[in-house]
Amino acid sequence: MRCFYYPVQAFVPGESLELSAELKRHILTVLRLKDGQPIVLFDGCGQVANCRLGGDGVAAVEQVYQAPTPRCELTLIQGLPKGEKLELILQKGTELGVNRFILVPMERSVGSLKEGRQDKKIQRWEKIIQEAARQCRQFYLPTLDVCSYDDALRRADADLRLLLWEDSSAPLDQVISKASPRSAAVIVGPEGGISEAEGAQAVRSGYSSVSMGPRILRTETAGLAMISVLQYIFGDMALGH
Repeated sequence: MRCFYYPVQAFVPGESLELSAELKRHILTVLRLKDGQPIVLFDGCGQVANCRLGGDGVAAVEQVYQAPTPRCELTLIQGLPKGEKLELILQKGTELGVNRFILVPMERSVGSLKEGRQDKKIQRWEKIIQEAARQCRQFYLPTLDVCSYDDALRRADADLRLLLWEDSSAPLDQVISKASPRSAAVIVGPEGGISEAEGAQAVRSGYSSVSMGPRILRTETAGLAMISVLQYIFGDMALGH
């Protein structure tokens, strides 16, 4: 069944939902779905509704259920990279199960948020997250924050806090061997990497700096690789359906 994001306070069995003009156009014109076909709607907070299309794009709610909560809530603190790299990170990070993205301008950031364009960019990034969540059925829609590095360190109050830093020599298995976290936060620098001052500040804030082996990973690769590892060890990647 096709799946669509539909923010609503609550799905009610037997209720008929009026879909937005944009969603109607996508369902009826782009996908050419017909009356009577089943679809899935989700509200972004774990609530899911099995529905059936009615006339003029109305969706009749047949069954409602709550998706399981994440086994380990994952936060990715990403040093702001260039636009196309960030879009890849948001899309693939959502597919891999990131629950919260925090974007931060850092000392060596190449990308920037120009004054007057930030709202438009954030709207685009949120659309990318929504579309990725729809396609991969990530029923808990990831949140997106843009803030300073100081604020990011304060906001990400996770059980396990990792700083991916090329200057670190600590193997990952030593850092996480005793961990059993319900939440994890990962800091990834921009294209130019994390400065010594930023690394030291993160360590003072409770982050463990770790090495990801002998290879230097790009900013758009490092965070996704770590999220995959954490999902396999602490999350739902090894569970199956």
